[in-house]
Amino acid sequence: MRQIDKNTFFDITENFSYVPYTQSRGWWAFHSIKDENRFMFFVDSTEKPQIACMGHIKKFLSLKMLQIDGECFFDGKNIDSKKIREFYKEITQKGFDMIEIQSNTKWNFNYEIALRQAGFLHPIGQFSMPVTKIIDLTQEIIYDENWRRFIRKSLKNNLTMEVIDTITKKDCMDFIQLQNALNERKKLSINYSTVQIFALCSDRKYQLFFATYNGQRVAALIVHKNEKTKHVHLNNVASNDIARQTSASYFIYFTMLQYLQKNGYLSFDLEKLIPAVDGVNNVFKFKNGIVGEYQRLNGEFSWYKRSYYRHLMYFVKKYLMKKREF
Repeated sequence: MRQIDKNTFFDITENFSYVPYTQSRGWWAFHSIKDENRFMFFVDSTEKPQIACMGHIKKFLSLKMLQIDGECFFDGKNIDSKKIREFYKEITQKGFDMIEIQSNTKWNFNYEIALRQAGFLHPIGQFSMPVTKIIDLTQEIIYDENWRRFIRKSLKNNLTMEVIDTITKKDCMDFIQLQNALNERKKLSINYSTVQIFALCSDRKYQLFFATYNGQRVAALIVHKNEKTKHVHLNNVASNDIARQTSASYFIYFTMLQYLQKNGYLSFDLEKLIPAVDGVNNVFKFKNGIVGEYQRLNGEFSWYKRSYYRHLMYFVKKYLMKKREF
């Protein structure tokens, strides 16, 4: 395993079949605005690379953590547990107190074996849902009755869709305005900047869509497209109160999926499905209204230099960071 610079990393992974959006140049640009030095890049071999990943360095309580959001595979269909084990075992020797992995690859027992043999375990407490839903874009997309009703309503409101091919600062400002409106309505604390959205969408693998009503942008979607596998992944959404009144959130998904179908994409990942109690279940009900295949993911793994760090991190996430447990 070798540590490499960012440009070498992105050059190498350009030829990989599986590169999650959390390992893309746009995602790096989005998160590195304040400090590029917070990232490290690894590859198993520069001569014949098979596995690579970008890690985000975090420091707290005098401890040093490496957070890895997924990894890249040259052949995403064949996971070699020995290579993965050796790759992550060597990363544990890089001087970190903690290493946390969030893998959104489809669950694979060889991956589970590899991580455990490298010294990783599932953390105490689960703070992300390791299940998603994949929509088959090669078939007719089926919606439940609630979705069909709101799609009909949206079409009567004469909404239109904009597909943004080249991002501008105005597009970013409009997205942030919609994000702020969503934050206020749902009491969220998402604080993106126009600079971050511009950095993200300057990577042409990302596509921004707007739904407009009477010339006003009322809802937005950002997706990540893998041109090798023709797989598309939901990245971000935003909307205002007018979108609720006009059913624009249903419209933008409906027309975006039609657009992807017409342009030859094969599948769409709706991102995590998070069923919960009725009071906070709206997002789950919304996503679950589109028929697709449920897919279990490899999910969270962690390695700690000291065994009691496992319990410490559970306390930090649940009681200090107030993360929601699943």
